[in-house]
Amino acid sequence: MKKFKYLIALAVAFVGFTSCEDDKEPVYHEPTEFILNIPALANQLYALENGMTVELTCSQPDYGYSAITNYGIDISLTEEFTVNEEDGTENFYHISVGKLARMEVKAEDLATAICTLNGITDYANYPEEGLPTAPVYIRATANLTGVESSAIVSNTICLQYVSPFNPYREGGRVIYILGDGTGWDINNPSVLKETAIGSNVYVGAFNIPAKTDGSNFRFYTKTGNWGEGSIGSSADGSVNQPVTLTKSEPTEYTAVDGGQGNWQLPLDWAGGFVTFTVDLNAQDTENPAASKITFTIQEGNYDITKMKFIYVVGDAFGWSVDSPNAEDIYANCKLYDYDDNGVYMGIFTIQKGKAQFRFYTELGSWDNGSIGAGDSDTELQMNEDSATGIFSYSGQYVDAKGNWKFTNWPGGKMKMIVDTNSKHVDFTSIPASE
Repeated sequence: MKKFKYLIALAVAFVGFTSCEDDKEPVYHEPTEFILNIPALANQLYALENGMTVELTCSQPDYGYSAITNYGIDISLTEEFTVNEEDGTENFYHISVGKLARMEVKAEDLATAICTLNGITDYANYPEEGLPTAPVYIRATANLTGVESSAIVSNTICLQYVSPFNPYREGGRVIYILGDGTGWDINNPSVLKETAIGSNVYVGAFNIPAKTDGSNFRFYTKTGNWGEGSIGSSADGSVNQPVTLTKSEPTEYTAVDGGQGNWQLPLDWAGGFVTFTVDLNAQDTENPAASKITFTIQEGNYDITKMKFIYVVGDAFGWSVDSPNAEDIYANCKLYDYDDNGVYMGIFTIQKGKAQFRFYTELGSWDNGSIGAGDSDTELQMNEDSATGIFSYSGQYVDAKGNWKFTNWPGGKMKMIVDTNSKHVDFTSIPASE
């Protein structure tokens, strides 16, 4: 009988002990192991095609509790993944793949990584014979949003035979800039790229050194001949027009189609990046005198053709995320990460009654990459400043498909800011005069 009572007491004590253990809060700790699995077909041919995906799987890092983890992969053409200590350049290309350890990687993203690592960044530079089949080295990455110490990389695997394709869309026209800071070689000028296919707006950012007697420049639509395709400040090639250059906003100027005159940076220009944006939509090639070409200039690097971006989708922008030509539809519906810090900004004209929208980090599927107000549409009122007449809203976002819907939006320009670091958004009206 005593033995039976002893066993009962021991069982009660054990239950009490495990109950105390279960009551403990989970404690975060840095993960020490992270494994990227070798695919069964790693030694066979991966003939990449647009629309296909490559599946990779990895272990879940142990953070001490069940955590929503951000996964990605790094692609390299060599087994070593390196970062240049002097300039920070990397020999690998990163692809974000979402929240799941079973990763569906788009063939287009893989092909883009391979092309970029080979120095091919647009459709025209992709070789006619294609790129050769070659090994590709991959490692997985994982981290928790906002927790720097949570970042971890996996082992490296190799896909032995990967055959890429040209992932870039055909198109992407260019114009040229010649000047003291970019060179005066009419046969090999510096390039401004079209911001989106068919936009007929061209942008380029160049590091222009200081020049005490003024740094001059003008644009060209053709190469090889000084007398053809020039876009200048005036018809008179002996006249240089000074420009104003600020960090706060771009300054706009009217250009002369066929003009040989240069523009000139301020004489006190200390050197650094300058962004040029040329709009040729009002160019009349048959009657150059009737052309109304404009360009803007701004201190700093704002070349959107090289920046990360997200899309805005909604009543004013269209509901075509899964459309085959979605990239064309949303070509001008992008918020850009101007400072490469995870904060995206864009200014858009939205009519009254059309202020219903959300954001997407990628196109192709309604289920992937959505940034929204919540799990369902949320009707909201913007705050109105009675003194300035400015309408504004500030709040958090979630990774869901609910739209923001502002019922009191008066119509006009709206500045949108999406901070992916803190999952915060700011929407503000811009006065018509600005």
